[in-house]
Amino acid sequence: MDLVGAWRLVEWRITRSGGRASHPFGRDAVGLLCYTADGHMSVTVARARRPPLPGADPRQAPPEARAEAFASFFCYSGRYEVREGYVAHDIEMALNPAFTGTTQIREMNFDGDRLILAAPEGGRWHTLIWRRG
Repeated sequence: MDLVGAWRLVEWRITRSGGRASHPFGRDAVGLLCYTADGHMSVTVARARRPPLPGADPRQAPPEARAEAFASFFCYSGRYEVREGYVAHDIEMALNPAFTGTTQIREMNFDGDRLILAAPEGGRWHTLIWRRG
């Protein structure tokens, strides 16, 4: 199956040793993953039903509200390369500055119309399931 196109998040699950699973933005998290034919990618994931920042200027919102907005949102973009069974995301910009300039390797599998990306991180296993569209 071809990666090119838009994918909607079905589930983001983190499994810890012993099998305990959690959903960092809830079971109803929303997300969009896009791959272009010329090798660019972008991913955005958020907690569902995030409240708007108060006030007319979001940059003037209280620090607690801005911190919650940051904590409930995840995104990065850059270039990608498909390798045997994997996709490598070369990150050019990200909400978290620590991601910028890194390469994130994801195990890649297809199950019908679903794309399953997975990667280990600090003793945990992240699994993101996407559906085309």
